[in-house]
Amino acid sequence: MTFRVKTLPKAEADIRSITNYIYERSSQGAEAWLNAYRRARLRLADNAETYGEADENEHFDIDVRQALFKTRHGRFYRLLFTIVGDEARILRVRGSG
Repeated sequence: MTFRVKTLPKAEADIRSITNYIYERSSQGAEAWLNAYRRARLRLADNAETYGEADENEHFDIDVRQALFKTRHGRFYRLLFTIVGDEARILRVRGSG
């Protein structure tokens, strides 16, 4: 099943914050991070139902799942999302820091 992927406002703020932080250190690094994020979104659209629960799931009344992605330098990030019908809604984007 293919899912529509919607990024909610808090996740959009996370993305801006992460890219701004990286951009201050490396514009190429920020571009690479955005590309990794975009690839993760595409995988989510194709396979959202295959990802497991996030550790935070037990604290919420909704099913919170996570999809991991990493940069070429090996830093991991998490897309925290929920599935509503045919839509995968990205709730937050979290880094290791």
